[in-house]
Amino acid sequence: MNYREFFAQMDKGKIEKVYLFSGEEEYVKRQALERLRGKILPQGFEQLNESLLEGVDAQTIMDAAETLPLMCERRLVVIRDWAPLLPGKAKNEAEETERMTGYLKRAPETCCMVFYMRKEMDGRKKMVQNLQKTAGWVAFEPLSDADLMNWVKKTLKPMGKQMDAQAVQALSFMAGRGLTRLELELKKLAAYAGESPEITQEDVEKLVSPSLECTIFQLVDRVIERNAYQAQRLLKHMREAGESPVGILAMITRQMRMMTFIKLLREQGLQLSEIEKKLELSHFVAGRAANQAQRFHTESLKDGYKACVEADYLIKSGQMRDSAALDLVMLKLNNLA
Repeated sequence: MNYREFFAQMDKGKIEKVYLFSGEEEYVKRQALERLRGKILPQGFEQLNESLLEGVDAQTIMDAAETLPLMCERRLVVIRDWAPLLPGKAKNEAEETERMTGYLKRAPETCCMVFYMRKEMDGRKKMVQNLQKTAGWVAFEPLSDADLMNWVKKTLKPMGKQMDAQAVQALSFMAGRGLTRLELELKKLAAYAGESPEITQEDVEKLVSPSLECTIFQLVDRVIERNAYQAQRLLKHMREAGESPVGILAMITRQMRMMTFIKLLREQGLQLSEIEKKLELSHFVAGRAANQAQRFHTESLKDGYKACVEADYLIKSGQMRDSAALDLVMLKLNNLA
């Protein structure tokens, strides 16, 4: 289910015995856990009836779930980033998975268990698949454009401020779509706006530090302008900010793939609005990418995308170090425009 369906169930008083909370929208995920906590635990008895577990084995989880609640019907057991759900091999993973899978089928009615994933889980793992099938799986994905607009309006209302759709799209492009950061940026923008009730796109572009996605767009702009020096400066800035060569390469690959697909779909006669839906892009991002794509020849975009994919293969196959592969990609891209 999505987060809306989860909150609707909460409003009706329906609570599952087991939940799996996953997805990158951490702000809403925390709200969901808080709502669940408020439904289950009586005020004043929260600490006595809640277990927060991390880095534990199946037996510890089961022991916590078997503990009877005090002065309420259920206790809450939250298991953060359980190892058998994460990428990589966990200790005694097969045994742990088998024990927990069997236990979930007979979990007591006196406990609500939440497998709370802050990190990305591995969907290929048996434990993940079992939870997705048998538990109340709630996927916390980034908000849609319409939901984000409503959230911004709601957040700004107590501050006496407002933003139009274009400014909101610019904000989500500059800062990303994570609500935790967006809330901080809105407070900063509201303070900057002073007596003015309106936060403008110009305010956003002046105050908000660009996200990695935004910086990648800027890097491509420099490539189009044949400004290799500024492109390298942006690359250096990303590295100094802690971004890995592999992460940067992944974002450049995504950008080249997006521009290539947009270019090909436009050549097939599709309108940008149709392409947005097909590629699941926001209007703002699709528009920026389309403007960049039209400044490349189709074959150049294909060559750029191919260079990114080949660099990724060279890294993963151990044939080239990640930093050298990224430099090679930048060299090839600077010769495309």
